[in-house]
Order: sequence, then structure tokens, then C-alpha cells
Amino acid sequence: MRDRIKIIVNPVSGRGRAGRLAEAVADLLRRQGCTVDLQRTQKGGDARRLAADAGGFTALAATGGDGTVNEVLNGLPEEPPPIAMLPSGTANVLAKELRLPRTAEGLARMLRDGREAVWDLGVERVTGRKFLLFASAGYDAHVVHVFHAARTGPIQMWEYLYWGMKSLVEYSVPRIAVEIDGSPVTPAAAWVTISNVRSYGGPLVFTPRARPDNRTFEVMIQHGCRKRDIVRMFFAAILRWLTGLEYPMADVTFHKARRVRLRSADGRPVPVQVDGDPGGHLPGDFEIVPGGIRVLAP
Repeated sequence: MRDRIKIIVNPVSGRGRAGRLAEAVADLLRRQGCTVDLQRTQKGGDARRLAADAGGFTALAATGGDGTVNEVLNGLPEEPPPIAMLPSGTANVLAKELRLPRTAEGLARMLRDGREAVWDLGVERVTGRKFLLFASAGYDAHVVHVFHAARTGPIQMWEYLYWGMKSLVEYSVPRIAVEIDGSPVTPAAAWVTISNVRSYGGPLVFTPRARPDNRTFEVMIQHGCRKRDIVRMFFAAILRWLTGLEYPMADVTFHKARRVRLRSADGRPVPVQVDGDPGGHLPGDFEIVPGGIRVLAP
């Protein structure tokens, strides 16, 4: 049983649901004899700073969305406790992968007695940023950058759809040079996703064979350079989710990789997203760290 638990909560996530969920879980754990340190963020970067003090705890839980988890991940001390998510964000990709319970009772039970899973960890070597889920360069990263620059509060899923459609009108498809495990793959990809998990946001599945514990990334490369190719990608991903069937596309290839280097092939700035948040621009150097993190699951 884990008896010293730190909970970091983004109180505005889920329009206040994160704060209520964290309080309920903390109250249940205290009743069961656990020591709980509940701390709230006030601005971006707080979760990273608060996570640095997690040494000595038997579990660390991030309450919010995938972005909050990523902040916590990047603030962990040298010998971190296993991390968990109390989901209340928009996409909650990590929660889907771990099949987390939805009730405070179930989440408290997971923090106290859940199993530890050893996951591979992604690291972008240029910036040192770590990620659990995925990173990408291309259309989805462009939408993430545009949306986050315009947002003024909590995110709702329909807003991603709105900004995705709006930004597609003026989107200019990039040319991305891709190198996998030291070998050039293409000088002109349009969209590259480097994934540690199967799920994406909402019902989308772009990398159906990705696994968080197989010591490699699943890399999806879209070679088509037209906007309609992007639309086809989304339809194929939704159909894959609805039916469970594969829909091969001639302009999309999949690769296993331990290290992926990306750069803009024509000198234009190409945005990057990491775990659903803006991650700067190319060049990028993404490497898998096998068994690099412990996560809690039911």
C-alpha cells in the first residue's frame, strides 16, 4: 500500500472539475490513513516546479489533462515515485491508454493499491523535453500552436475541431526531412507522428500498433502534400476507431524507430507538438528511453 501521496492539480482544468476531483480523492485517501499533500497550480510551469519536490513520496498524481501530466513528467526528481493521472482534461489520452476508473473511489484505490507499469519514455534531445504519449510535426502541430495562441481558458474538444477546420484554409503543407535510426527515409514528408501509444485525441487512432513498453516508437509518415490528403488522414483514423479495421493509404507509411530526427527541408519554420501542447519548431531529435518511467494503472 502506498501511504505518502502527492497530488498536483490544475484547478481550472475541466472547468473546475479537476479541483473537485482532487479534493474528493485526497479526502478518501486521508480517511484510509494515507498522508496526502495536495497542491494547486496557478500558472503554466507550476506543475513542473511542484513535481520537483516529489522525492520521498510513494506516488505522484497529476490532476488535469495530458498537458498537466507532461509538466509533471518534466519536473520529476532524479529518483521519482510512480506517476498517475486523475483525468479531467479534454483529450485524456493517457487515461484511455491506462483505462483509468472515472470515479473518485476508483482513482483513490488505484493510487493506494494499483499496479505499477513500466513504460518507455520519449525525449526530445534538442530541448530535453520528455513525453509519454507522442510528438509530431505537421498539420496537427500547426493546429495546436494556432489554438493555444488564441485560447483564453479551459479547452473543449469541439474547439479543436473548429480551429482545425479554420486553420486548414490558410495552411501551407511543409516539407520535412526524416531520418530514422541514422538512415534517411524521405526528404519531403508532409506530416510525421512519433508515438508511444495507440490513442490520439478524441476517437482518432493514427498509430494502431504503438505500444508504450516495446522499446520503440511507432512512426507515421504522411507523404502526400495536398490539403485533401490531410482530410483523408482524419477520415481513415475515425473509420479505424469505428470499425477496428485497417484502411491502408498509399501516401502513408509506418516505421518502428528508436531515434527519429526531423528538420525543415525548405527552411520554413515547422511547428512541433508534444503530448498535445506546443513544443517549439523543428529541428527535432526524438529518442526512446526503454523502461524510463513508472506509471500507475488500476
